[in-house]
Amino acid sequence: MNKYINISLSIALAAAFSSCSKEEPFGPDELEGTGKVLKSALALELNNAEGVPVLYARTRAAVPTADDFTVDFIREGESTPYISYLYSAMPEVVTLPAGAYTAFASYGENAPQAWEAPYFKGETQFIVVADKITDDVEPIVARLANVRVSIKFDSKLVAAMNPDAKVTVKVGESGTLEYTASDMERSGYFAYIENSSTLTATFSGDVEGYPVVESKGYDNVQPGSHYSVTFRLHDAGEEDPGNVNVGLTVDASVEIVDMNVTLDPEEDEILKDDLRPVEGEPENPDPGTNVPDPGKTLPTATALEPAGEFAGFDKLDLNNVNEATDHLYCAWKVESEAEGGFKVFTVDIISNTLTPEELVGVGLTDHLDLINPGQYEETLDQMGFPVSIGGKTSAEFNITGFLALLGALGEGTHEFKLTVTDANGTQIISVKLHTN
Repeated sequence: MNKYINISLSIALAAAFSSCSKEEPFGPDELEGTGKVLKSALALELNNAEGVPVLYARTRAAVPTADDFTVDFIREGESTPYISYLYSAMPEVVTLPAGAYTAFASYGENAPQAWEAPYFKGETQFIVVADKITDDVEPIVARLANVRVSIKFDSKLVAAMNPDAKVTVKVGESGTLEYTASDMERSGYFAYIENSSTLTATFSGDVEGYPVVESKGYDNVQPGSHYSVTFRLHDAGEEDPGNVNVGLTVDASVEIVDMNVTLDPEEDEILKDDLRPVEGEPENPDPGTNVPDPGKTLPTATALEPAGEFAGFDKLDLNNVNEATDHLYCAWKVESEAEGGFKVFTVDIISNTLTPEELVGVGLTDHLDLINPGQYEETLDQMGFPVSIGGKTSAEFNITGFLALLGALGEGTHEFKLTVTDANGTQIISVKLHTN
């Protein structure tokens, strides 16, 4: 995972330019007239513990580059920029009246609330001396400057609540967004307003036919942090009951990740949201390499032998990339030896051609829950995915018929990433394909 991204804003100009030392004393004449600052002197350090690719993971937002930032040159004592550039349009040498400046870089809009709308900002200060070129400037450190909030519902609650149940999130006095179960793949972003730093998340909706309202509040909300709030359903007799409604209770917990810190290379990586332990489930920070307790076996996957109408086809290789030809038998079985069978079973489709937009066209999405498939159940079943498999100990996949869709999209690489949890732990299983 990238923990620190340094984006150089330019290639250095020719060394023939003369430079001025920051320690050089300035006379009155040097603060009159105009001077120059090199574009190559400005460097942008995007400081984000999760790393930009992770920040945007499972969203539709694009990863920002240097060219996406706007740079404002603001003269000391003034509130409006003397001049502004989109970085891609900035000249290699910027001419400015002599004086003290702040270079302010920003990406995105600091809206009161918006989906998938991160806002980055940073600044650095420097002095322009008359008839001289400034080529030694402290880097601009750009940080996430608004508040990120995501909402999750545990599988028990999703199965029990009405489809129109929602969580209303309010940050500060004005920022408000409503999340439903279909928004679990999205993040809302809220403007940070000093002295208005409270986050409230209120669940409202029918659960097993009875109205439930549960509100949680969090103080001292900070910009540059990701607040991941998970709502869960418990029986009234379980620990930590909240509102009891006819023997049921809905409560919430929050995980907070400060995304504006630089981790030491020796420190552990911050986990992605989909790898974080879920309350009541075994902790497993690295599910792909988890070693279970003695006597316990993690879920396993086995390629199925071609048979019947597929006799003579090539057998799937779960350890390597498979060529997705019209002669590949793309079928496998996942089994659990744990009591209670599958507790979590999701599939993420990672492909450079089978994009989320293409999947929408066939009635699917790139993140699928096979225990609670919701609106995707019928399409998944038709395409050879097992559905509603919570508690089962075996699940068979046969997506051989799905390969025609991949082939029609042209050359590409595709991964079906299965995250499977039972009482023994979590296993990551990958089925990798390539189409010509």
